[in-house]
Amino acid sequence: MKLFNHIFILLFVLSMVVISSSKSQTLTEKTGSKIIQADMREVALIEHGKLEIAGQGDDEIHVLTVWGNAYEMGKAQGTLLKNEIEHLQNQVKLMLHAGGQSVTLLDALYKQAKPYIPEYFIEEMKGMADGSGLSLQNIIRINLLGEAAEFHCSLFGAWGKATAEDGHLYQLRTLDYETGMDIQKYPVIVVYAPREGNLFANITYAGVIGAFSGISEEQIAISEIGDDRSTDKITYQGIPFTFLLRDVLQFDNSLDEATKRIKTAKRTTRLLYGIGDGELVQFRGFRTSSTTFLTFSPENLEPVTPTHPRISDIVYWGMTWDYPKYDSLLHNKLIEHYGRINAHVTINDILPNVETGDLQSIVYDLTDMKIWVANAKANHESGPLPAYERQFIEFNMKAIFNQAKTMSIKNRKL
Repeated sequence: MKLFNHIFILLFVLSMVVISSSKSQTLTEKTGSKIIQADMREVALIEHGKLEIAGQGDDEIHVLTVWGNAYEMGKAQGTLLKNEIEHLQNQVKLMLHAGGQSVTLLDALYKQAKPYIPEYFIEEMKGMADGSGLSLQNIIRINLLGEAAEFHCSLFGAWGKATAEDGHLYQLRTLDYETGMDIQKYPVIVVYAPREGNLFANITYAGVIGAFSGISEEQIAISEIGDDRSTDKITYQGIPFTFLLRDVLQFDNSLDEATKRIKTAKRTTRLLYGIGDGELVQFRGFRTSSTTFLTFSPENLEPVTPTHPRISDIVYWGMTWDYPKYDSLLHNKLIEHYGRINAHVTINDILPNVETGDLQSIVYDLTDMKIWVANAKANHESGPLPAYERQFIEFNMKAIFNQAKTMSIKNRKL
């Protein structure tokens, strides 16, 4: 187990260096909205996939819609994003090398996790390997890196009195993580129309089939944070958390079903989750590890500290469990905007002042089924580095899911 701790330490140090450097920069003046429309343009269409580009200039995001069985959807991804996946494969190797490790670290992790990974994930990765021409082993390595990494992120869910101006359920998911390795070069939203389960969107990077962030047609969305304050045992003999969260999106139809799935799973590492249910108009937080499962609502939210008091109709954590600086910043902004919290307020004031979401920042409106996504500046791009300072692309997920469903049905008939 000591072997795996090295990568935790490496990625923790790298992420905190990036966080410290980006937080110390003078913020540009925040005037007006940073939101742009998706304005999607078709790039390519093949048997089981359609590739589009959304956004403008240096803030574009690929949108890939796939349909069929697991292998077919994976092969479509590999075929349409071959160069992009190859880039991430190389960056994973460089990241490990920078910490004095090699990809054998991820191979050893996979050996422990494999008995707990559902076969359809293996089939999708096989399809991706065949479509891209890359080895299955390298595709697996890409998808196991997150399991061995420590993320500093923030989340909140706000509804009821907290969003009384429009009454919607808003959910935040920020990813504060290493930006120096240029893993953000090829962000992609993969919209799945699987033969079994819900339509859902995985907000990810080319080659990563597990879910760090995402939303389903059932108005379910996921957020996740590393919990480096926990001392619980870490094990890799369980389902990797990104596969667990993707199962939530694909198969669960309610907050209760998602809660049961996470509770009963053979869990591995130490994480905080946030799950929102737009139909129920509720959000719950979870503190989890291989041995711990705790559920939080606004009424029992922990920890209760001077910098993290409870707020009616809000569940929130800043960066990790009990991080006074960011808990306080996030709390104060939520109170300042209480009653009128929405996507525009979050993007234009809360995020840039709390300074969370270096690598990726996402806001979900689970009532209107819209999302806003921003990614960190890649090496070839211009503008500010942190995602929270960049343009956010607005996506109408109702329209996107309807298009995916239509394409899936049409192609089944051919």
